[in-house]
Amino acid sequence: MASNIGSEGSVYNANLSRYADQSLIPPLLGPQGDSINSDIHGKAFTAAWRGNLFWANRTAVTIPVVTSGVTSVFTLWNPPSSGVIAEMFDTEIGMVLATTVVDVVGWYFSPPQLTAAGTFTTPGVAGTNFGSCRIGDAVNNKVQFYSAYVHSGTPVRADIIGSFGATTDPTSQLPSKFYEGRLLLPPGIAMSICMSTAAGTSSGLDPSCRWAEWPAI
Repeated sequence: MASNIGSEGSVYNANLSRYADQSLIPPLLGPQGDSINSDIHGKAFTAAWRGNLFWANRTAVTIPVVTSGVTSVFTLWNPPSSGVIAEMFDTEIGMVLATTVVDVVGWYFSPPQLTAAGTFTTPGVAGTNFGSCRIGDAVNNKVQFYSAYVHSGTPVRADIIGSFGATTDPTSQLPSKFYEGRLLLPPGIAMSICMSTAAGTSSGLDPSCRWAEWPAI
């Protein structure tokens, strides 16, 4: 009978296993001989576990309409020397007032030269409006969150998060998006959440996002 030497795995309780980095171990199997892989966790688990996944959010703000020199209330900036690229995981827009503005809400960016010419007004506060998704850990993010940033020129829309289709939205279908690797923020660029047509309801929206940081290629 042919031998499958080298293809055997070991049955382990994955909830009790923790190996040091660079350990050499056989494939892990469940009690039915099922292969254990990263699907035992969510897609963002590794980044969160390693302290490379971050969150930012704000409460009851007026999201501005995109225009030349717009002052953003929610900006991510990847400094030129960060050494990382930011992978956007998700973005959500919550509502604290029933009245909305018929609008598209999205991420708008400035190229490196215009990003550098902008005004970095108010940095985020760790543990208050941004932090690590490994809750309670010290924050070691390279990409910076700003609760106020003034763009130089008119930023360009890179992504549509969602839209509001009525002036009073009684549903819970609020703008939100998971990116699955489709939105990356390279070094030297700032991008902000803005409205397409008119500013959002005064003090009516709660923007939120999560991003992971990986070595820049």
